[in-house]
Amino acid sequence: MKKVIILTMVFAMAFSLTAAAVADTTVGTGLTADVSGGAAPIVKAKWEANYPDRYTDADTAAGAQFMPSGQFGVNKTIALCAVVTDPDGLADIDAVYADVFYPVNVKLGNSHVPLADQSGLGCGELMQEDTLTRLLKQEGIDLFCDSVKNHNNNLPTFNGTDYNYDEICGEEGELWKDTAAVYCGQKDLSYEDPSGSYKVWAVGQDQNGLQGTLENYFSYKPLTAFDTDFNSIAYGNVRLNTHKIISGDKTWNTMNAGGASVRNVGNTRLKMKVWQNDMGLGKTDGLWNVKYDARVGSAASYATYNPEVTKTLEDPLDLSELDEMDFSIDISKFPPSTGPAYTGTMTLSAGSTAHLTCG
Repeated sequence: MKKVIILTMVFAMAFSLTAAAVADTTVGTGLTADVSGGAAPIVKAKWEANYPDRYTDADTAAGAQFMPSGQFGVNKTIALCAVVTDPDGLADIDAVYADVFYPVNVKLGNSHVPLADQSGLGCGELMQEDTLTRLLKQEGIDLFCDSVKNHNNNLPTFNGTDYNYDEICGEEGELWKDTAAVYCGQKDLSYEDPSGSYKVWAVGQDQNGLQGTLENYFSYKPLTAFDTDFNSIAYGNVRLNTHKIISGDKTWNTMNAGGASVRNVGNTRLKMKVWQNDMGLGKTDGLWNVKYDARVGSAASYATYNPEVTKTLEDPLDLSELDEMDFSIDISKFPPSTGPAYTGTMTLSAGSTAHLTCG
């Protein structure tokens, strides 16, 4: 019996120890980067440009400016480039990176859908880090010392006054002597990434972990644009002095199937505007025989407007937001000489409104 009892106790202890090992345990970790020896890489110049040519942009102003597509799901591809050297030789450069940051104090909003390789909620946070690839010597010289220098020479940012086209591209320049190289990569800006000023770092890192950084900015120019899944509104049979509502929906359908929907496809927040003619219903005693209402989103209040007046609807669409558009009509008199069918036109437009801010 003693052997049986002892074995039972040992089994119980082993079970207890096993159970304790399964419990979650938080253990602190740490390290110190060994950056002893050598000198850090130097980013001599950097720029952003259209891809694939890597030297054009949308404006003649200094630095890079880009226009979004204004089309749903169509992104803007840009190039990120830098000229990098290392006092210990190019072989000491381990990697060159480009870090892109969202505009400061611009919040993306709940409807914005970042691209797969993007992160953050806006507000100046890091959007994406990309690895840049070293170009072949002649390719780098042709790009920087010919295409950029001769066709868009205010595009790059130089690292202080010691570095310029002559120092980099001259007969004794570092690109010719293989003591510097051009590194480039590419990234997509979403069609719905917010307009504004984007900070970019070019970061050269050597074998010891030493880093050299150069900072500049590019501009994603504002574009206010929208899509609708309808190109007509049928009020149908309308009775006199009866407020008739035509409700939209939040489902994107084929054209004119289902309720009216609108979505933001630009890179600004926007407010929809609507204008209609009187469809031939005319006036009585100088007053219109018809009036209209419209709204964006079922939570918003209807905005009333007369024919031939452009009305701004107050509920804004955030970046990439899709919402319903509801319309209504109220007729006070049918003219005696026309009808019974009436047709007219509606014009939809939009105006930009301020981005959401970071609180």
